Amino acid sequence: MKHPFPTLLAWLSALTLLSCPTAVSAQMPGGLTDFNPALLQLFGEHKSFSSRVQLRMTDPSGKELVKTPMGLSLLDGNVRVEVDINQITSSNLDAEGLALFKKAGMDRVISILRPDQGKSVIIFPTAKAMATEPMSASDTASFAEKYQIKATESGKETLGAHACVRKQVSVTNSKGVRMEGTVWYATSLRGFPVKISLPDGGSIVEMTFSDVKLQKPDVSQFQAPPGTAQYASVEKLLQERVFQALSK
Repeated sequence: MKHPFPTLLAWLSALTLLSCPTAVSAQMPGGLTDFNPALLQLFGEHKSFSSRVQLRMTDPSGKELVKTPMGLSLLDGNVRVEVDINQITSSNLDAEGLALFKKAGMDRVISILRPDQGKSVIIFPTAKAMATEPMSASDTASFAEKYQIKATESGKETLGAHACVRKQVSVTNSKGVRMEGTVWYATSLRGFPVKISLPDGGSIVEMTFSDVKLQKPDVSQFQAPPGTAQYASVEKLLQERVFQALSK
């Protein structure tokens, strides 16, 4: 199964490789092109919204591997994720690497996936730098395909201030690839999923949503801010920023 937030995990991996910048540029992805669009099916009628998300990954024993807050917005199938690596909690984080990321102005990262334009974008607001990568034809098509969704109610719970219906959900694409998980749908938010729990190999990925706004986010959130320098590729952006930071 594709991970719902692969870029975040790639950034965590990159932090352990910063002692070798050439390795970093080889490991970094070109945006969210591995994003699993099956995840979007769990939001039901909610095709556009903005929210905060607490993402948490645990191993089979329940030990926490990583936890981080992030911003998540959807706009008619386009996806925006914003992460501040200063707020990530993980035993795998390398302090020296984190310091170098901050020095290079790459501690905040915005990843935007635009299947409507066939591209993904990574933006570093602090560095005022960005790079755009094309999405493959198959990745673009996966956002438009029809998914088979099955949901079985398994109970009722209250999460925070929200009365929820808990469901076991499976989402299957046209090739028979299935994503399964547990979803808590809040009745007070027109059935918005305030918690999603997905198995990922032997681990569990858990997303808890807060500050949910069900109106459409502004389209400017899915565009590069004015004055942002455009690099030819993510690799070139990383090479230049990291090597500049190392030379200071």
